[in-house]
Amino acid sequence: MSYNQSEFLKKFHVSEDVLRRSGLSWQELIEIKERYTREMKELSILASFIAEHLLLLKKVHSIKKRVKDPWHLIRKIIWKSANRPDLKINPDNYQQVISDLIGVRVLHLFKDDWESIHYRILDKWLLRENPVANIRHGDSVELTNRFRQLGLDVLEHKFGYRSIHYQILLIHNKKEITAEIQVRTLFEEAWSEIDHELRYPDNTNDPLLTDYLVIYNRIVGSADEMGSFIRTLKKSFDRQGKVGWTAGREIDSIKNIINQAALDQNRKDEIYDLLDKIGRKYSQQPTPRISQQDPPRPKNSSGRSGNGSGGNREEKKILDIADSLTGLFDSGK
Repeated sequence: MSYNQSEFLKKFHVSEDVLRRSGLSWQELIEIKERYTREMKELSILASFIAEHLLLLKKVHSIKKRVKDPWHLIRKIIWKSANRPDLKINPDNYQQVISDLIGVRVLHLFKDDWESIHYRILDKWLLRENPVANIRHGDSVELTNRFRQLGLDVLEHKFGYRSIHYQILLIHNKKEITAEIQVRTLFEEAWSEIDHELRYPDNTNDPLLTDYLVIYNRIVGSADEMGSFIRTLKKSFDRQGKVGWTAGREIDSIKNIINQAALDQNRKDEIYDLLDKIGRKYSQQPTPRISQQDPPRPKNSSGRSGNGSGGNREEKKILDIADSLTGLFDSGK
């Protein structure tokens, strides 16, 4: 879509005074727009390269990418020039001054997944400046300290915006340009999109709207914390289940040995009960009971069944095992 000067100023909420303070003529702005429009396809290829590389990380859930809309670029150049006339933005240098012509947003599930993404970005690209972690007042002290430990600048955002921003350096047409990578959770992305939809383009500071968005922001933060807690809880359950499964397997092996032993059934039952107690201790579930049918008892050298010297030795061995199991159970109470 094309706009003349008055249509543009009205559409993008830019006053004549701001345009005057920028020091840029409408013709200069149109020249920047036309040159940028010709470059957009190549910039889109660079955006895809960044996105495809980061998608290789297991912790990455999804990625959004874009190149800046031409008219939004013109609006940003006007405001930036009005606030910083010394920049003297023109068609030859605008790509070096504007840092978000390319934008890549990396989304992850759990709050602490950001670290692996952080290390990959540092490993792959040079940074134009220190990464910035935007936080909300009241966010986890541990997380904030971790940001600082890894060299990030921490910025407490007044509206509760949360996201980590990286400005990476790329070479395009033999010149350095900057691309912006934003890293955030899915919940943070949802809040940001809703906040942007409701505030933009008027950037409203209506107190009631702001209060409700702050409440919603707190809910989003709690959802992220709950997700991390549930994952930690699942890891704990998985560890307990593995210990229980391993113990259960060993107990089954011991039961098979006992079942083959020349012991009377009462002795076997006592040992089975003890093993069941140990099984419940590790897995909270009873271990399966071996059949109560007494196997044929071995015959002694005379051909008669009984508890000969070999049987006595076997019984002593089994009872020693039972004693050691009793000690294990008692020590673990």
